[in-house]
Amino acid sequence: MAYQALYRKWRPLNFDEIIGQNHIILPIKNQIVNNSIGHAYLFSGTRGTGKTTTAKVLARAVNCLNNLDGNPCNTCENCKSILEDQFIDVVEMDAASNNSVDDIRELREHVKFAPSKGRFKVYIIDEVHMLSQGAFNALLKTLEEPPEYVLFILATTESHKIPATILSRCQRFDFKRVSYDDLLFRLKYICDQTEVTYDIEALKLIIEKSDGAVRDSISSLDQCLSVGTNRLLVEDVVDLLGLVENKIILQLIEHLIQKDANQLFIQVDEIIKSGKDLNQFINAIIEVYRDLLIVLSVKENYDLLINASKEYMETLKGLSIHFSQIEISRALNLFIELSKHIKYSQNKRILFEATLVKIMNVKADQTIEGLIERIDKLERIIYEGGSIPNTPLIKKTRASVAPQPITDKGLSPKTTLPEGASTGNALKAASANSKEDIEPFIEFTDSEIGLDDVFKIWDGFTDTIKAEKKGIMPVFENATPLTLSGNRVTIGIASEDKLFINIVQNAANLKYLESLMSRLLKKLVSLHFEIKEEEHKKALNPEDQVRDYFKDYKDVLEIK
Repeated sequence: MAYQALYRKWRPLNFDEIIGQNHIILPIKNQIVNNSIGHAYLFSGTRGTGKTTTAKVLARAVNCLNNLDGNPCNTCENCKSILEDQFIDVVEMDAASNNSVDDIRELREHVKFAPSKGRFKVYIIDEVHMLSQGAFNALLKTLEEPPEYVLFILATTESHKIPATILSRCQRFDFKRVSYDDLLFRLKYICDQTEVTYDIEALKLIIEKSDGAVRDSISSLDQCLSVGTNRLLVEDVVDLLGLVENKIILQLIEHLIQKDANQLFIQVDEIIKSGKDLNQFINAIIEVYRDLLIVLSVKENYDLLINASKEYMETLKGLSIHFSQIEISRALNLFIELSKHIKYSQNKRILFEATLVKIMNVKADQTIEGLIERIDKLERIIYEGGSIPNTPLIKKTRASVAPQPITDKGLSPKTTLPEGASTGNALKAASANSKEDIEPFIEFTDSEIGLDDVFKIWDGFTDTIKAEKKGIMPVFENATPLTLSGNRVTIGIASEDKLFINIVQNAANLKYLESLMSRLLKKLVSLHFEIKEEEHKKALNPEDQVRDYFKDYKDVLEIK
C-alpha cells in the first residue's frame, strides 16, 4: 500500500476530533440535530485550520444513515462511500483551476438533478475567491434559491475578495488559528499512536514554525520522522526544518548587551557558515524580542502569553533587566525594517551586521527612535543621581577665568586680578562667569573706548565670525556699528537682512557675539541690533518717502 501523508492519515473523521474550532462545531452540530441545515455555508480562515476537513465531515453528517448526535457514524454505506470518494452526490471543486463561467454553468446543470443516494447533494467549492466575476454572477441566482436538496459549502482564505452579494447569501464561519496547547495535544496524540518517542521541546519547535496551522505542524512532524529512527530530537527538528534555536538568539542578545563586537561578529559568521537562512533567522530574533517586551511589560502571568520552556523563560527574565521598553521597541523596529528589505538585498550579511551595530551602539542610529533612546538613558541617569559616562559636562576652552567669590565689598581677598585689569571690570567678569561656566578669556583694560575703537576692530570681528560662525556671517556683510553708549554697542543691520535679525538675537549667537566683541575691545560690552534706514530716505519728508517707495508707478501715483 502506498504511503499516506500524516496530515491525510490523521485527518479528523467527525466534529469532535476537529481541534480549536468549538465556536463553529457546536452550532453546526446543533443545526444537524435540529434539522435546520442551511443551504449555503462560507468557511473562511488561514491555511490549515480545518475548513476543508469540516466541509467533508459536514457532507458525511447530512447524508449519514445513522446520525445521532450530529456526527457522522463513518460506518454506514453512505459514509464509507464518501470517505472513498465514490459518492456521486458529494462534489468537490477547486475554484483555483475551475474558475470560469462555463464551469459554474456546468455546476448549475448538475444542481437540477435530485440526489441519487443521499439526502443532500453537497457542493464543496475550495478557494472560492479565485472565481472570476462572471462566474460569481452565474453562481449568484443558484446560491440564493437552490433546490431544497442542495447544500453549498464555500471555503476561502481570502474572504475579502468575495462579492458582498455572495457573502450575504451564506452562513459565514471564521476559522481561527489553532492554539498552542491544542496543537501540542494533537502532535503528542499522533506520536503516541505511531509509537514515536519525542522530546517535548522538539514538538514545541514544530508548533512555533506552524503559525497555528494544524496541517503545517503535522506535515513538519512527518518530515522530521522521515529519518526513520522513531525518535524525535530537537537537533533533528532544527536541522531538517532549518530552524534557529532560541539559545543562539539569546547568546547574540547577550553580546549586544555587553557591546562585545568581537563575539557578535564571530557568531554572525558561524550562523552564515551553518547555512541558516537570514530571513528566517531575523524573524526568529523578532519573536524573541517580542517575548522580551512581554516579560518587561507584563509583570505577572506573562508565561500565559509566551509558550516556551521554563529555562527559556528564566533566561528572558534575566535579560529583561538590562532593557527598557524604549530600547526593545527600537530594536524591534530596526529588525522589522531589516526583514522588509533584506529579502531584496544582494548584501544580506552586511545589512544584517550594520543593523546589529545600530542596536549595539545607539549613537550609530540617527533615527528618531535612536534619539529617543539616548534621551531616555540620560533621563534615567539624572533621575537616579548618577553621572553621564564619557560625556564632559563642561566643554574645555583654551583659557578661562575661574569664578571668584563675591562679597558685599567686591571680590574676596584671595582674588587675583589679571594684569592691567581694574577691580570694577574684574567684578563684571566674575559676575558674568557666575552665570556660565564656559567663558573665553578676556583681557580687560582701564582705557576708555569710543565708537572709533569699535570701527577699528570691526574687520577682525567680521573675519572671526566668518571663520567660526559661517551660518550667521551673511547678516554682517552689510552691517555697521551705529552707536556706543556706555558698554552697549548698537549695530545696524541692512534692511534687506531684517528677516534674519532674530538669528543673531537668539541666546546662543548673541552670547557668542558679545564675548567676541568684548575680547577684541578688551571691555565687557553688550550688543543691540536695529534695522538701518537708507541715508537718502532719512532726508525725505513723509510725502517724498511715499513717492520714493512707489517710484516705479509714476503714471498712476497721485498724492492728495
